Amino acid sequence: MIVQPAKSLTQATYERLRNDVLSCVLRPGDRVNVKVLAERYNASAGALREALSRMVSEGMVIAEPQKGFRISAISLADLNDLTRARMEIEASCLQHAVDNGTLAWEAGLVVAHHCLSRIDPRDADEWAAAHTAFHEALVNACPNTWLLRIRSMLFEQTARYRAMSIAMTARDRDIGSEHQALLDAALARETTKACELLKQHIHTTSLMLVECLQSVEPFMNPT
Repeated sequence: MIVQPAKSLTQATYERLRNDVLSCVLRPGDRVNVKVLAERYNASAGALREALSRMVSEGMVIAEPQKGFRISAISLADLNDLTRARMEIEASCLQHAVDNGTLAWEAGLVVAHHCLSRIDPRDADEWAAAHTAFHEALVNACPNTWLLRIRSMLFEQTARYRAMSIAMTARDRDIGSEHQALLDAALARETTKACELLKQHIHTTSLMLVECLQSVEPFMNPT
């Protein structure tokens, strides 16, 4: 039997914790029971606390003095701020990508869209991975690495909202057509149209989710 080094075990704990937070398995606002989670992840309490500390630095977990850790709550104000920031940053990245994209960028985008189009949104984990890959493929020809870093951070920060949006609104939205339109505009090098479609795509996710979240306010702002 090969024993994994402590560093890899700590990283594995962090990755499992992060996935559970982003997918809302650990609900926004919930307090973290270190003992229970350590047992669930087959990790030490120390490894879990280290993972939680990393999540604090990413804004997804809150450390409360004398109380431990709590999963960061979600709110309409936070969603609106993230939406506005994403619309501006992602559109800027896409503009640069369309203007600088090569044949290899086009091919990667087509492949990413094909994979996404073949997955049922109800297969949440697989769809989320393919969706992330498609949106990364859209912008990865952008030569500004700082814009891409900021865009990646904002994309991850909205992962919980996005997961909830798909679960709550999938039946009321033809998201496949939205992705197809984005693909077509990008490949046609219609920069202005592609950027406007991307902004609309992000804004639609937010608007539809706001309507759902307004009916579950206690979930957003737990005591």
